Amino acid sequence: MKYSARLLILALTAMLALTSVGFANLEDILAEGEAVFVMSGEYPPFSMPDEDGNMIGFDADVATELAARLGVDAVLQQAEFSSIIAGIQAGAFDVSVASHARTEEREQAVQFMDAPYYYSGAQVFVPSDSEFTSIEEMSEAGATMAVDLGGTNQQYLEGVDYPEIATYSGVQDSLLAVSSGRAEGIFTSPIVGNLAIQEGRDLKAIGNLVFEETAWVTIASDQPELQAAINEALDEMRADGTLLEISQRWIGGDIVTPPSER
Repeated sequence: MKYSARLLILALTAMLALTSVGFANLEDILAEGEAVFVMSGEYPPFSMPDEDGNMIGFDADVATELAARLGVDAVLQQAEFSSIIAGIQAGAFDVSVASHARTEEREQAVQFMDAPYYYSGAQVFVPSDSEFTSIEEMSEAGATMAVDLGGTNQQYLEGVDYPEIATYSGVQDSLLAVSSGRAEGIFTSPIVGNLAIQEGRDLKAIGNLVFEETAWVTIASDQPELQAAINEALDEMRADGTLLEISQRWIGGDIVTPPSER
């Protein structure tokens, strides 16, 4: 069950309405010697495939370190971002380290850890020759905004009735939409947008953060032993500097300390 792909995720999710699904709890994971960690693989620098198709990035390193502290091997699984919560809920994956923000809807589906593992937000990026200076101007002009499907950035745009939203499976497709002229801006994390600029994308940020946001590790509900073990591992990673080291490796700065404490 743990190695199921997208069709099985959907099938298992549908079964939730009819019956309960068995989950790999902490005892099972320790007995098997491995845990399946899921991420989108379309969200650099947090998760993306290397030349051999293996997951690398901030989220991938956090997942690998969590597994090591649990005493098991990490199996890093890629899935479309919009399907990950359903996959965790259905028991197709053990742990999500996929830059998920905490929302009421997601809280009803999965269990969040006690504290976020990094701090970020949302900002608008447009081509460097764009005349737009704010998200409000873009909204008034009916400019098309690219955004990743299923995330809180999409939910925000829908919540403020942004007129033209174009959704894509991952940030690379969203960036491509902007560079190809199919969208006039991208609404994403400033970490992601600034990395794209550093890598040569012809973009600029406009305005300040539209909202602040935190990212959380999640598991299926009603697994207190696994929840406690992951919380303990995350606490240790914060205390001994490992989480900060991963942040500096992939982000070039500190995104793991609360802004008020930096």
